[in-house]
Amino acid sequence: MAAAPRDAATLILLRQATPPGSGIEVLMLQRHANSAFMPGAYVFPGGVVEESDYAPEIERLCRGLTYARARNIMPDISPPQKALGFFVAAIREAFEEAGILLAYGESSCPAVLSDEHKAQFARHRSPVHRNPRLFAPMLDDEGLKIAADSLFYFTHWITPEASPIRFDARFFVAAAPADQEASCDALETTAALWISPQELLEAHRKGDLYLPVPTLSSVSTLAGFSSVQEVIASTRERVISVGYG
Repeated sequence: MAAAPRDAATLILLRQATPPGSGIEVLMLQRHANSAFMPGAYVFPGGVVEESDYAPEIERLCRGLTYARARNIMPDISPPQKALGFFVAAIREAFEEAGILLAYGESSCPAVLSDEHKAQFARHRSPVHRNPRLFAPMLDDEGLKIAADSLFYFTHWITPEASPIRFDARFFVAAAPADQEASCDALETTAALWISPQELLEAHRKGDLYLPVPTLSSVSTLAGFSSVQEVIASTRERVISVGYG
């Protein structure tokens, strides 16, 4: 009997390359060589949607996105309130695996983290990794809101039935905060790098690194854009159909 796929969320973090006009870069993480799922592969941050990601109190911690709005974006999610959980899980996993936190401060602008705050949140990574339920209280204690409205639904993939470990994953794109540096967690991931989609595809073609099918497909699509805003704008008319890989 095929394993049931677990709901998961993936976040494709993007930034403009330098110098200006030279395209975009995407954040890639290398999975640990001893991982049970896709060992050594280069992937985007992501993981399983936990119940705490769509708990009753989570909506008040999200800026610009409600249960109802998330349900409209992904009407096929069951139970309906879980749709918001995919957005929260994507942001939480990016924090756990890459050290990037998409959050707002008191204003509607993305929070600018001081060096002291960065060090403080770095200490939170391991506890949240061990217990995802700590993510929401951490933000609440710091007076931050989850930047759920900074994520844009990009694609949907389900692991084939032949795989012993399966995920039903929704992929989102977002602009990375300019003031935060990415770093691997040294647990699930062992390397983090910013790279252009074109360079990534060439490295995969030459066998220098491995991209799983969903990642390869997403990177191939991203290679057709010259700016982060172009990628985000494309999601407004994007028709999402499920892929298997």
